[in-house]
Amino acid sequence: MLRELLENGSIIEIVATFVALGLIIATILSLVYIIVGGISFILSAGNEDKIKRSVQTIRFAIIGLFVSFIAFFVVRFITVLLDIPFELTFSMVIDLVRDIFDALQ
Repeated sequence: MLRELLENGSIIEIVATFVALGLIIATILSLVYIIVGGISFILSAGNEDKIKRSVQTIRFAIIGLFVSFIAFFVVRFITVLLDIPFELTFSMVIDLVRDIFDALQ
């Protein structure tokens, strides 16, 4: 899909795909940091400093996840408002994730 897009796609389609890739990467990184924060919370052994750092890690990961989704919706809203033919839907993001996983196998 990416090769075809880069060879035959318009600038708007390429930008939409890279915005979708950014959303995918932000989501994966947020989930990784939530897991890391949870593991460090479990392994803190009652140390108040470690507990505060792990809770902050989890909090910032969740905030980052919300910010990335809000940015997605803001971009979508602005493109609709300015009547730009910017095709960026969640089905496109899911198809892109499916293509990435198929390429990894």
